[in-house]
Amino acid sequence: MKKNYSSSERVYSLDSSHGLTSSGSISEIEHPARPRLPHRKTASRRGAENRNKLPALLNSSDQRGKSRFRYSISNIGTPEEHSSEEEINAGEDEDNKKGVVLMQATLEDVHSLYKVQDPIFELRFADSGLTSDLIHLLGDLCNEKQIVRLIFEDCELEDWELLSKVINQTKISHLGFHCCNVGEEGGVRISQLLTSTVPITSLDLVQCRIACAGVAALGVALMQNTTLKSLNLSKNTFKEKGAVLFFRALKGGNSTLQFLSLASTCCGSTEVVMMIVGLLLRNTSLSHLNLNNTGITDDGVTLIAESLVHNTNLSSLCMSSNKLGDGSAHEIAVTLADINSLQHVDLSNNNLTSRGLHVLIQASTVQNTIRRLNLTNNNSKHRTELVKLVEDLALVG
Repeated sequence: MKKNYSSSERVYSLDSSHGLTSSGSISEIEHPARPRLPHRKTASRRGAENRNKLPALLNSSDQRGKSRFRYSISNIGTPEEHSSEEEINAGEDEDNKKGVVLMQATLEDVHSLYKVQDPIFELRFADSGLTSDLIHLLGDLCNEKQIVRLIFEDCELEDWELLSKVINQTKISHLGFHCCNVGEEGGVRISQLLTSTVPITSLDLVQCRIACAGVAALGVALMQNTTLKSLNLSKNTFKEKGAVLFFRALKGGNSTLQFLSLASTCCGSTEVVMMIVGLLLRNTSLSHLNLNNTGITDDGVTLIAESLVHNTNLSSLCMSSNKLGDGSAHEIAVTLADINSLQHVDLSNNNLTSRGLHVLIQASTVQNTIRRLNLTNNNSKHRTELVKLVEDLALVG
């Protein structure tokens, strides 16, 4: 059971697992001087001043029926795996926009959509077999009904080449495949869309069995693409080699991608982390990076944290479910003192003890740009002590 501790501008929640999460903006709080944390040579003067305020606590370490479709306004994906398109396109007016979900779609179902009078903002196929005839009909429908978002969930696609050609003649801006057997051929075909005239700004490829060739092709396509803002590659099967090829290509040049999710993929090795560091040092557009459940280690977090001192664009960093320890908490805390771009940090479901949580909570109050700090489900055994810390920092009323 969660218990909330709040001020007028910020809420901290301490759950039954003794973790802690906070959200909202931070009011400026004056603190007495505290012992310094170990610092880096690259730290700015302001970072050094902020670090004086941190504690030195660590030592580096639907059934088919008469109607098979329904109207709804839908979010993209599931709460865990959807992209941050909502954040990136915040402010876009979606009032009165219709979405249609087709369960086990047939040609008759798709034909019936022509009777809908208004434009269809989002069309979602679920548990459907997409035959060549249905795909042909889909292209005309997308253009006539001005469909912006096209999503396939748990679907079998018969002809990837045909689907690619059909989508290439539309004006789709969001394309999503969730739990579809995209595989290598589909990954290559989708990557070709990124170098076409289709104005795709958001691409979700979640749990689609994309392996080395597919993810490498996507990386190469991104070197030429100038429209994509959000890419979700969570839960795919590419190994370390595929990840290295993807980042090597991406590092070659892309200035539009803002959100990248690699959650639950093999991106935690030292070689891949070094590629991520190289991207963070050169990229000027990426603002959201999701590395949840990638197997990244404390050493990997150290490398990423140090690179963020030279990055002024990243505002959200997620590294949940990686068995990280207090050493990672220490590195992130030091980084928070050196930079002011990070607004959201997720270190939930790791192995942080009360000491690691303590230093991160303190760091979030020193650097007043942090809006959300998620530390739930960690290994702290001293809940009372953490509650007292929040109270002592005047974050409760």
